[in-house]
Amino acid sequence: MSKPDKIVAQHNALINARFSFVPLQMRLFLALLARIEFDDIEFREHFVSFNEIGFEDRGGSSYQQLQEVCKTLPSFTLYLEKLVPGTRKRSKQPVFEVISLMAKTEYRPDLGGIIAIFNPLIMPYLLQLRETGNFTTAALAELHKIKTPSALRIYWLLKEYATFGERTLSLEQLRFILDIAKDEYPRFSNFKARVLDKAQKELASTDMPFSYALERQNQIVQRIKFLIERTRKVENVESVELIKNTQYTENAEDVQPSVWQQKLLAAGVSKRSLAHISQQLASDEYGLDYIEFVLTRVTKQKQLGKVKKPAGAIYKALSEKYLLTEFLEAQAKPAKKLKTPAKVEEIALRLAEVKQMFQNPGPFLKKIMVEETFQEHMQRLYLAEGFQLENRGGEEWLVKR
Repeated sequence: MSKPDKIVAQHNALINARFSFVPLQMRLFLALLARIEFDDIEFREHFVSFNEIGFEDRGGSSYQQLQEVCKTLPSFTLYLEKLVPGTRKRSKQPVFEVISLMAKTEYRPDLGGIIAIFNPLIMPYLLQLRETGNFTTAALAELHKIKTPSALRIYWLLKEYATFGERTLSLEQLRFILDIAKDEYPRFSNFKARVLDKAQKELASTDMPFSYALERQNQIVQRIKFLIERTRKVENVESVELIKNTQYTENAEDVQPSVWQQKLLAAGVSKRSLAHISQQLASDEYGLDYIEFVLTRVTKQKQLGKVKKPAGAIYKALSEKYLLTEFLEAQAKPAKKLKTPAKVEEIALRLAEVKQMFQNPGPFLKKIMVEETFQEHMQRLYLAEGFQLENRGGEEWLVKR
């Protein structure tokens, strides 16, 4: 069993991947996630008891459900973004692939549980995340308050943007991430009641309570603006594991803060957070120039109204180093910059992968998919929505600009 104060983490690409759990799969996923340590370099096989995934009743129907979950999980797939090799960063023009979540799930009624292990191919999304700086942490105790899979997915989507206080997703994008087909809840009022309102009710008791506003065009809902209402008492719960070994004491009033410490304190960063930043500086993880870069960036974001809690944004950028690559690239650029045309944003999907996803739908889609050919499927979900077929390097792609 995991510790009650356990902190868990996921790469942001996994948070934004397309998949849908059923409740049993969700609870098993959380149980395995809780067994990962920040320093792990490979996945290990774990035993998860029936009680831990919510089965107190040992009746025949319960065992049958667990047995069925174990049979289907090895074929459960995630449609997620490939990471840049070597850096494990997210690409500006993402390419997606289908990856199985589990390498093994074995039903063991003799032991009273399940033996399972994650697929090694998803290691970059769950292990050694400190090296990437592109991840989000959460307290396991908060996740255990959530009962439905779609509410859990929305929790992580908001947690990724918690520092900024809000996140806007198009309705199409949210359906895609949650793996909800267009013919499921075809009326927005049903989607609102079954997904948005239900998640809002469940997350009200967590550290991610939220409200939301609907953005319409021609009376049709196009985007959902989530407004995150974080409480101060849990604001820094994720940092507990990172700074628990520090020798810094807040009573060290006789120590005169250095210039960089004074700047961070003036920005609202706590003294305890300074201890962790000091450790990173001492370990040469970055220099004082990076601190200046982060302070400047967050100050500009605050002026533009993009950051409501600058102290949290500064500490997150320093402790997780997610702006470090951008900082190093800026340092390497020449002083004079040539103006270049703005890049056109696009969504590009490899046709072979779209076909693979059609042939291997997740458990949720499998139940609701109507009988149709791949050509009909492609016309309905892609071509009718503005995607076009393009040949790139000898491969067919679906592209939407």
